[in-house]
Amino acid sequence: MQDESLEAKKKAMSLLKYMDRTEWQLRDKLSLKGFSEGAIEEAIEYVKSFHYLDDYRYAVHFVEFHHEQRSRQRLRQDLYQRHVPEEYIDLAIENVCENDDAALQTALRKLTHGETEFSYEEKQKIAGKLYRKGFRLGDIKKALDM
Repeated sequence: MQDESLEAKKKAMSLLKYMDRTEWQLRDKLSLKGFSEGAIEEAIEYVKSFHYLDDYRYAVHFVEFHHEQRSRQRLRQDLYQRHVPEEYIDLAIENVCENDDAALQTALRKLTHGETEFSYEEKQKIAGKLYRKGFRLGDIKKALDM
């Protein structure tokens, strides 16, 4: 048991060496490597004691890195899929980006290739694409009318 625990700790440190992960992701990786629940739990506590594993820090870094390309709703969904606790998601999004303006402008520029004049049908298609990316309709209408 002691050897397995030591191996699990080493593997956890190795997995976190090059890439930050959530607790859920690390548990999953260690489980796939065949470690027992006890060894995984010890490894998780070990890396947490050195602050190598921190779901809040992960959420903040994720939002900081992606907030100019993704809507707040999409950021929330991506973090939720990584099993980051809801309160960490809310805090990270509130602290990093107060609105979707930058991401919406980036997405709009990408879709329109810099054009500014659109027919009604073209605006509807653009709005639909942006809405499916998680942007709010009110924000989309404002951006298209500008």
